[in-house]
Amino acid sequence: MSKQKEFTLTITADGVTSTDERFTMDDLSLGDQYKPLGAYFQKADGEKIERTYSKSEKRNSNQTMPRLACQVFEKQIAALSVESRESFPVCKYNPSSEVICGIYTSVEEFKKHCRNSIEYLTYSCDSGRQFVLYCWNIFSTIIFVQECLKRFGEPDDKMVLTYYEKDKYKEQEATTEAAAQGELVQQFKEYQSPFSSMLIESKNLIFRGAPGTGKSYLAKEIAADIVSNGRTEEINKLTSEERKQVEFVQFHPSYDYSDFVEGIRPKVNDDGTMGFELQDGIFKKFIARARKNYEDSQKSKQTELKKYVFIIDEINRGEISKIFGELFFSIDPEYRGRAGEISTQYSNLHADSDEKFYIPENVYIIGTMNDIDRSVDSFDFAMRRRFRFVELKADKHLEMLSNLENEELENEAIRRMSALNKEIAATEDLNENYQIGASYFLKLKTLTFDQLWTDYLHPLLQEYIRGMYDEEGIMNRFADAYGYKKQANGDTDEAAQD
Repeated sequence: MSKQKEFTLTITADGVTSTDERFTMDDLSLGDQYKPLGAYFQKADGEKIERTYSKSEKRNSNQTMPRLACQVFEKQIAALSVESRESFPVCKYNPSSEVICGIYTSVEEFKKHCRNSIEYLTYSCDSGRQFVLYCWNIFSTIIFVQECLKRFGEPDDKMVLTYYEKDKYKEQEATTEAAAQGELVQQFKEYQSPFSSMLIESKNLIFRGAPGTGKSYLAKEIAADIVSNGRTEEINKLTSEERKQVEFVQFHPSYDYSDFVEGIRPKVNDDGTMGFELQDGIFKKFIARARKNYEDSQKSKQTELKKYVFIIDEINRGEISKIFGELFFSIDPEYRGRAGEISTQYSNLHADSDEKFYIPENVYIIGTMNDIDRSVDSFDFAMRRRFRFVELKADKHLEMLSNLENEELENEAIRRMSALNKEIAATEDLNENYQIGASYFLKLKTLTFDQLWTDYLHPLLQEYIRGMYDEEGIMNRFADAYGYKKQANGDTDEAAQD
């Protein structure tokens, strides 16, 4: 495989240049296509300063360069007046877009003045103060860094960033070959999502939270991140071999052990008569693939040990104990491998009745659950202690709204969602678990805001408050917060303006 090409971006008080001929200051959104390799600040006298990483800080992230700028110019930034800090230019994606400004002292202040999203970095000063500013892709803080050099630097000071293209290994054949040789593991040794490392450590993870908070979306991102060794978070960019390392299933009240593990199923014999046979369920088939890879890798150093991720969507809608049966012992992180061997319910029907089932070390399980879904509420304590629970709030993971591919629409969606969720949380008998997540607003690709309200949000919220005192008054407050105005003739504001 040819060595991956690296590019160098140099920022001075007077200009910005890159060895990549595709780079332009007129479109900083191109930064989405690249990943950083490193950054350093070079003084006019030639002295180089590199980032002093704090505990648990990810190296070579999109935040490395602006964090280094904060490190170098910490005292000067701290000495700025409140007005100067809040008007400090940070990013301007293209000539027609607005300048994103502001260095704030807390996340709350950032969200109050800038945007209610996770698109920010938090830098902790030695004095205990914080700098919080907008940061998204690898190029999104170029203007911030250049402004620091203009205001606080000496002539000929510069910031240097090295980076490479994300999709260098998108060809399926090259990817498969490299993975077999272990080269991708070396090249992409850091996962893109912090939740990926959390899953690797815990083996079993459950995302819980309000509807639409992106739990399923995030689970698929993590699966792609892990099986590709950090190359991509997009399922559709996995190779055909990598896709075999991910499985997805959705639980529901009628789902049972025979669907998941194994069971007796009808079959048509060669002579046309009906019979029955023992068939493996989706989870057991998946484990068989992972187990073969695990055992082969133990026998030969030429076989790469791969990671396998099993996703269970809406895990609390099924009767967990009945679905997993005796497997609740095997999925325990402390009993992975042969230490957790068990005999399944139908082991006496196996060709080898002494055959044991176990979950190998290279299997990771992600579950998702809505806290307010009580269709089946049988997630017993024996299962709960085998999973690590992570709560996703409605105002998190808003980056999925970038899929709307319209910055103005995205900002308006965030504004309306935040206002509606504030009203929901303020309603008696409701709480954050009833707030609306960002995935609902992805429907704005094909719907107007009013259509989203009438066809999706209104019916959902109406169900939430059914039986409460003054239902109509509560729904009117929700509608006002969201920005839905119904006209006297029954038309909406949007319809009236058309």
